[in-house]
Amino acid sequence: MDIKNKIFHKSSESMDELPDNSVDLIVTSPPYNINIKYGNKWSERKITGSKSIKYKDDLNEEKYLEMIEKVCKECKRVLKKNGTIFFNLKNRLINDEIKPPYWIIQFFKGLFLKNIIIWNFDWGGSTSKRFSSRYEYVFFFSKDKKNWTFNLDDISIPSVNFRPDRYKTQYKNPSDVWKIPLVSGNSLERTGHPAQFPEKLIERIILGVTNKNDLVLDPFMGSGTTAKVAKQNGRNYIGYEINSDYIKMTKERLKTVE
Repeated sequence: MDIKNKIFHKSSESMDELPDNSVDLIVTSPPYNINIKYGNKWSERKITGSKSIKYKDDLNEEKYLEMIEKVCKECKRVLKKNGTIFFNLKNRLINDEIKPPYWIIQFFKGLFLKNIIIWNFDWGGSTSKRFSSRYEYVFFFSKDKKNWTFNLDDISIPSVNFRPDRYKTQYKNPSDVWKIPLVSGNSLERTGHPAQFPEKLIERIILGVTNKNDLVLDPFMGSGTTAKVAKQNGRNYIGYEINSDYIKMTKERLKTVE
C-alpha cells in the first residue's frame, strides 16, 4: 500500500499501516493532559458558548502516559535510520506544582537527544501568584548518533552582529530558542482547532531536517499544520487523528495548497 499523503482516522498507538524504517521526520504535539475543555467561550468564569471544535484533555494520568509510550514506541519503529523526531510538550501544573516534561526522554530511549528547543511566544494565559508561562519545549531526537539531514542554508537567519572581517556570511544558525508567535484569533492561518501549531514553527523543522519528497509523519495531526507545510514545501505527509472534524479541517487546508 502506498502510504504517502494519507490521513488515518485512528489512534497512532498502533501504526500497522507503516513499515519499519519508512518515515524521514516525525513532528507532533500530543495532548498535554492538563484537564482543560478546549473550545469554550468564557465569561465571568462560566462557559457561555463555543468558539471552536471542542475536545477534553483529561485522561487518567496512568492511561495518558501509557498512550504516549505506545505512540513513542511506534514512532521509533517507523523512523528511518537517519530520521529525526521533534516532539512538542509544555510544563504542567499538577497538584499546584510545575512538572517539566523531561519524562518524555525515557520513552525515546535508544534515540539521541540533540536539542531541547525553547519555543518562546509573547502572549497566552495569565496567572496571579506566579509568572505567566511564555514558552514550550520541542525535543529534537535523532535515530543515528551522528548522521541525519540538516539543511543549514535553508533555515539560516540574519546575524545581528555580522562582521565581514570575521565571518563569510551575514547569516547564522538559529539558536535553540525560537521566538515564534502563537496563532492568534485573527491570524490568516487560524482554524477551528484550539491548540494550533504556527506554520512558521513547522516550516523551520521541515526545511531544516528533510529534503524534497521525504515523508513527514504527524501521529497527533490535529488541524493538519504539519501536513499542509509538508505539502507546500514539496514533502509527503502522513497523519493520524481520532477526531473526524479535525480530519475534515485538514483536508480543507490541503486544498488551499493545491
